[in-house]
Amino acid sequence: IDALDEKFTPPSEFVVPGQNKISALLDVARTVVRRAERHAISAAPAPSQAGPYLNRLSDLLWTLARWQEGESLPVRSVTD
Repeated sequence: IDALDEKFTPPSEFVVPGQNKISALLDVARTVVRRAERHAISAAPAPSQAGPYLNRLSDLLWTLARWQEGESLPVRSVTD
């Protein structure tokens, strides 16, 4: 994840998701993983590794989606 992050500058503003089919599918996968993370944290005993693993997987999916979109990232201000 970190090596891929170094290959491009992450956006500093809100990214409009789904600029192409692959990035849209990665964004949907990320929402599913985030939901699973919330369920795992609420259901698992305290020293579980499920939460941190799912959180890192979510980071990977977000990074892959942004990388897939490349330089054509439309962004909008958070105040818009």
